[in-house]
Amino acid sequence: MNIKQKPLYKMVAADEEIIFVVEDNANVRGAPGTPHYKVKFIAEIYLTIGGNATSTLPSDKIATLKASPNNAGVGIFDFSRILEAYVSPDYLGGETIFWSGVQYYSKYNQSNYSDARPHSIHQIDEFSNSRKGVRNFAIKFSIEYATTRTGTVISGSGVTSRSYYIHNAVRQEDDILAIDSRTGNFGYNYDMNNYVLNDISGKFLTNCPYVQYIGNADFHTFAFFQESGEATMSNSLYGWKVGSSGATIKSPKLINIQFYYNDSTTGSVITLQNRVGTGGNFTNGTAAMAKIEFVGVGTGNIAASGNTVPANWDYYTVIAYDDVVDQISDTYYFYNQSVCKGFEKFRLTWLNRLGVWDYFNFTKKNVRKVNSKRETYQQLKGTWNEETYKKHGYKGGRKTFSTNSKEVITLQSDFITEEAAAWLEELFTSPDVFVLQERSTDQGSPAIGGYEKNIINKYVQPCIIASSSYIRKTTANDKLKQYTLEIEMSHNKRIQKA
Repeated sequence: MNIKQKPLYKMVAADEEIIFVVEDNANVRGAPGTPHYKVKFIAEIYLTIGGNATSTLPSDKIATLKASPNNAGVGIFDFSRILEAYVSPDYLGGETIFWSGVQYYSKYNQSNYSDARPHSIHQIDEFSNSRKGVRNFAIKFSIEYATTRTGTVISGSGVTSRSYYIHNAVRQEDDILAIDSRTGNFGYNYDMNNYVLNDISGKFLTNCPYVQYIGNADFHTFAFFQESGEATMSNSLYGWKVGSSGATIKSPKLINIQFYYNDSTTGSVITLQNRVGTGGNFTNGTAAMAKIEFVGVGTGNIAASGNTVPANWDYYTVIAYDDVVDQISDTYYFYNQSVCKGFEKFRLTWLNRLGVWDYFNFTKKNVRKVNSKRETYQQLKGTWNEETYKKHGYKGGRKTFSTNSKEVITLQSDFITEEAAAWLEELFTSPDVFVLQERSTDQGSPAIGGYEKNIINKYVQPCIIASSSYIRKTTANDKLKQYTLEIEMSHNKRIQKA
């Protein structure tokens, strides 16, 4: 048996076609004069988060598929619909790595994540890996057939694919794919699209502009690929290795943040080190959960980690470096964004097309309204079950039995660039959108030592996009570009029943 076609790269997106073609001419056709019957190709799917799926452990098997040979005598499988069910967005912090007998966690306010002290992925002090967004998988192929029309089916020898990874990204139909002219294998090359951090044009896993705007206490995370040292394109995870040519470990090692005021640096450079103690995982391992890493780069994250946000600053930069301190990313600029007096800021975060999170502030005229739908009934006047009939002003007439109320908010952006206008299309089409509140002191009850804290529902509130269309504005057509977006909060307002 032979795997005739497979994905070109070892990292695939959840909704793209994950095509494998297998052939076994001898067992499909049989010997001259003794053809084979009831021929089926068998594909067993193995999937794991912490190990290597090529071990084909029984506990890792999630499905078994069968396909008849087509007219060309091969079996064609698309595993995308099954595998996509096993990846999902990362909403929370949590466990990161078990290292030298110690379980490590992401942190917020320098405290480990726990069920009693949870935090969202947006709030991480420094680093956190992806617990939900990446899985390692492999396919074990075999064949079954009978030597007579009514004979018993027997199994032939098989072959196991190499190790692959699937992550919670989407692939557009017009995305340009790479193809190997020797094999015909094809796939999306992340490196050719600059999503691999290995030189000064490297991007984090976002299509956001390199210039961002942020308040004094806003949360913001970037995500990045790591742990890939393959030097040949067709054998790599992402199309090429992570880190510069001189890097020892093929992962980003440092994230440097530098504040500026009046065109000069202010304060020392803040260096976030990708290591187990900060929630990171700086190794060359096979674990799926460490292939994508998050890093907190917002002002709220910086302050929570114990670093200082200067009292006066105009902007700060974010740059990634490897373990030989070679710059492996482009420079991202975060400008200090103030809100005009009387306006309310709304910061939205949404699941982007690479399966991680983007952020944007709406700082202009934002209008709240409540839409209500009421169920009513007619109440009798007076008292009918007492010794005498009494009339009271509060009884009788049309009454409200229940009220279903939703808050709808119309948001308005500041004037933005054409690049930002194109990027915000991802917000409009995202299936997961949240209102993200600024970092503030988590109030505790002093009577019992501050152990009871008001943190549940404090920072992240779900919503949906209520606007039905999005017009991408351009400089040529629209000159100044400003967007209005309507969101509906996901939870009903709770109101007493009559």
